[in-house]
Amino acid sequence: MKDRLVTIVLSVASTLGVVNIQSPATQETEKVLDVDRLIVRKELIVSDTGQPWEKGYEQHQIPRGIYARSVTDKEVGGLWVRSRLIKGELDDPFDDRFHALERNGSHRGAPGHISWNVWLDGAWRQMAIVQGEGLELSEVPRDQWNGTTHPGRIRFQTFRPGHGEPLTDAVIGQGKMSLGGGGFGGGGLPYPQEVLELHGGKVAEHALERPPAPTVVRDDDTAEHFYALIAVGPQGKQSRPSPASRATGLATLRWDSVPGADAYIVVRDGKAITGPLRIEGSQKEWTDSQGNP
Repeated sequence: MKDRLVTIVLSVASTLGVVNIQSPATQETEKVLDVDRLIVRKELIVSDTGQPWEKGYEQHQIPRGIYARSVTDKEVGGLWVRSRLIKGELDDPFDDRFHALERNGSHRGAPGHISWNVWLDGAWRQMAIVQGEGLELSEVPRDQWNGTTHPGRIRFQTFRPGHGEPLTDAVIGQGKMSLGGGGFGGGGLPYPQEVLELHGGKVAEHALERPPAPTVVRDDDTAEHFYALIAVGPQGKQSRPSPASRATGLATLRWDSVPGADAYIVVRDGKAITGPLRIEGSQKEWTDSQGNP
């Protein structure tokens, strides 16, 4: 009887000890976990809330931090990352690679693509796609593919209004490019035979326009000045100066973007006072200061 009572007491004490260790109310969270190898069989959640998805955005699968899920017979695995995904390297360029195989060992010519999506009608819908792919086997037969022969190309695709499948806009590879519209490969946009091929259109040239006169937002009322703009193309070509705007002092100017302009030069009283200015946004604003010549 005594031995039985001792056994009962020890059992209760052990149970209480286990409960105490496992109780969230009494257990302190480990701050550092130092391991040589970590195996996660189902899910990995890095989140300040302990939840994989941002509250209210579970359907959209917007992660709270990092969420990783393994592949199962019923679910697709994946890695979801919130905010920036930053790669760094020292003494070597970083290297991202996309791999895909067929279980039966057959040749897979398009390992995958990158897409940009918008949330519509309860699902993410693709808008634009960039796909890396190999040349067709009709171009390079399968028996010629080996460790030194694995030629590829890049395909750019977008979705058109009222059409649920992507159409090819451009195919670039092997030093050649096709540009136009159509479906996949020879069924739409043909593979290029020349360095540059245009299908369904022509090249349209547009000269760099003369900018309109800038708007004087304000000035310091110190002396009369006249301001104009010169648009600068990406190759450095300059437009004619715009009409001049009068100010009664050193001024803050505002102007709209000119199609084809990569930068702008500000002219004060007939003399260029800046180098090429590259200002973000479709509407530019710049302030003349005493430091300018």
